[in-house]
Amino acid sequence: MMLLVVLFMPPQVLAQQVTMRGTAFLGDTMMSDGTAVLHHLTQGTQGELDSTRLGKDGGFRFNLPREPDPILSDIFFASIRHDGVLYFGPMIRSAEELDSVYRVSVYDTLVARPEGFPVAIQSRSVFIEPDSSGWRVTDLFELRNDEGQTIVARPGGDTWRHRMPVGIRSVQVGEGEVSADAVRYLNGEVIARAALPPGGRLFVVRYQIDSLFMSLPVRAGTERLDVLIREPAPTVAIDGLDFIERQEFEPGSTYRRFAGADLSGPVVTIVKTEEVRPPEVEWVAVLLGLMLVVVGGIVLRPRSPKELVALRAKNRQQLVLEVARLDEDFEGRDRSEVERKSYERRRAELLRTIRELS
Repeated sequence: MMLLVVLFMPPQVLAQQVTMRGTAFLGDTMMSDGTAVLHHLTQGTQGELDSTRLGKDGGFRFNLPREPDPILSDIFFASIRHDGVLYFGPMIRSAEELDSVYRVSVYDTLVARPEGFPVAIQSRSVFIEPDSSGWRVTDLFELRNDEGQTIVARPGGDTWRHRMPVGIRSVQVGEGEVSADAVRYLNGEVIARAALPPGGRLFVVRYQIDSLFMSLPVRAGTERLDVLIREPAPTVAIDGLDFIERQEFEPGSTYRRFAGADLSGPVVTIVKTEEVRPPEVEWVAVLLGLMLVVVGGIVLRPRSPKELVALRAKNRQQLVLEVARLDEDFEGRDRSEVERKSYERRRAELLRTIRELS
């Protein structure tokens, strides 16, 4: 019957059919077993439209109800669950993006020890600013999973953790590339339970502390650490780091910048001093250009309208994927009334935030 309907469709209807053709990869090879799910986002709502089994060559195809429309924020994307981890393909915002083969990459899993996995810290940037109650700190961890597998937590365990300075308060976590539900601050540590696929992942931790003269716990092997202290501030040195220069991000906003590479840990300590040491190594120019443009510029300098739009789009995409994960985890399982209400409340909060970013 379906075949007859298709055969007798007017030619103009068939011509308007919009198709997503994709391939699923398990690592570097085509994935031969699994289910692809089509998601649709429009005007702050997200839902599943269709699902299909993967072909032996990893291929899948979806007929979309219409072309994606960037003006109306009409977006389509696909997901595949493998070994309990949900993987998403890129978001399709325009018809032109459907001209190429859509790719979803999934990976085998590596179960971390209960205390987490020693994921490489590719860089860490600590921005310290004075405020009325002491000092406000933004601590950015850029992790890199080099294992070629997705690191997952065992039941009751974690995927990654890092000790934070003693005496911090008003701690906020989960504002990077993972949801707040997947990372927390407990007993002096930032603790992640989120699966960590191969590649980079950013964690952002914000907190306040009474005294500038503190020790920052550092994991051995940290590839790069930058500490930037906004003036006015006491004259300080940081044991374990070199003073680089004073950097003005915007008129009237000057930071003293300290940096180090391939640190051995366990801490670097901010101490009061009468003079600031001059630069001692030649690699600081490269480090300065990379960190200040990529991290410092993003966090601190005023953003242009174009950058604000891009940032809002990125945050919106993360929220959309979080709604999709929430729906996937909830659907098809027996849940208590308390769990159902918690799910509905969390979903409503996410959708409201998506609408505000639209």
